[in-house]
Amino acid sequence: MNILSRSAVARRRRTLANLVLRDLADTGDVTVPAWWEEEIQREFDGLGGFLAELSRQWWTAYAAHLDALIELGLDDPSQAWDDVTEQMPWLRAVLDAYTDDAALAEAERRHCDVLRWTTRREPRRRAA
Repeated sequence: MNILSRSAVARRRRTLANLVLRDLADTGDVTVPAWWEEEIQREFDGLGGFLAELSRQWWTAYAAHLDALIELGLDDPSQAWDDVTEQMPWLRAVLDAYTDDAALAEAERRHCDVLRWTTRREPRRRAA
C-alpha cells in the first residue's frame, strides 16, 4: 500500500496547478481547457477542488504580503492586493474568470474570514 504524505500530495497538487497556469499564460486563456479536465478530475476531484487550490495559493501569498506591509507600517490591503496581482497575474485572472463558481465562492469566503480574524479587523464568527 502506497500512502502519500500530506506534504507530498500538496506538492503534487501545487505542481499541477502551476503547469495549468503556465499553459493558460502561454495560450492567453483564463478558463481551463478540456485537455486538463481528466487530470484535474483525478487530482482535485474536479474543477471545484482545483479552484479551491488556486484560491489557497492566492490567499497564502496575499496574507504573507499583507503581513510584510503591516510589519513595515504600511497597513494597506489594496496595495497588497495590487502587488500580489502583479506577481501572480494568471492566477488572479483565472480566479476572476470563475468568480461565480460555488466551490470557489466557498473557498474565498473561508479565506476572507480567516484573514479578517487574523488581522483583527472584525471578530471571528463561529464556523457554519
